[in-house]
Amino acid sequence: MKKNLLVAAMSAMLVIGTAITSFADTYDPQYPLKGYMEPWFISSPVTGETAWKSDPHNFINEPVGPMQYAFDLVVTNKEPLSLNYFRAEELAAIAKLTNYRTTGLSPDQENVDRLATELQNFLNSFDWRNASDYEKAVQVAKRITKADYLDQEGTQYAYSCLVDGKANCNGYTNAAYLLSACVGLPSNGLGYVSHIYPSFLVDGVWLAYEPTTKDNYFTVADVYAPSYYLVGEPQLTQLGEYCKATGYQIPESVEGKFPNISYGIIYGKQAPFIKFN
Repeated sequence: MKKNLLVAAMSAMLVIGTAITSFADTYDPQYPLKGYMEPWFISSPVTGETAWKSDPHNFINEPVGPMQYAFDLVVTNKEPLSLNYFRAEELAAIAKLTNYRTTGLSPDQENVDRLATELQNFLNSFDWRNASDYEKAVQVAKRITKADYLDQEGTQYAYSCLVDGKANCNGYTNAAYLLSACVGLPSNGLGYVSHIYPSFLVDGVWLAYEPTTKDNYFTVADVYAPSYYLVGEPQLTQLGEYCKATGYQIPESVEGKFPNISYGIIYGKQAPFIKFN
């Protein structure tokens, strides 16, 4: 009996040791995304330079057009993490935290360093590798709303939100995309012609967040709300089109699925408010 217990204990220690060794092989505290983000970097078939794998600019030679081809890939693979892509500055900041050598990006290095520092601080602020999707969404929401709302030219970028501390609706949303990508949380934007806000895929449910008013709650995203009308026909956002193409259904109830749910009125209907501290 003692021998069996000893063998079992040694086996458990071997498994744990293997897991720790594997983790250590892919994680470097100096480069917190090492072993995690490299699959997203490719050499662009168009320019031969470093690119984000889902960037439509990689597909400019496709007959259906680059945007449509990139979107079709996301739908075919059912990979909502591929809905977003990033500017050179943002891509270089991710690469820096991955210790990935890039070619051809050529952004301002000081800006890259500042943005990378903010990303690293965010990643160090919670145990993102073991966090739930809900916790990741909460942390992203809290981080982007540290920036003050300012609707003017230059505040539409992730950099302006995370480094300068100023953002319009696009700045908040682009910062949400960047932070979410770093922690593996699918995100995309909703809204209408003059306003956009981020949504996060949390445990199979798209949750919307309004950062311009610094809300402390999510709502169930109405992914099928039109963003505008063209000749009287409703046009969906990219997220709406993705959800339509993949058969996503807005849940009738999220009771018991998320913590701290209260109810209020949105557009004349009772709706859940998923509050966080």
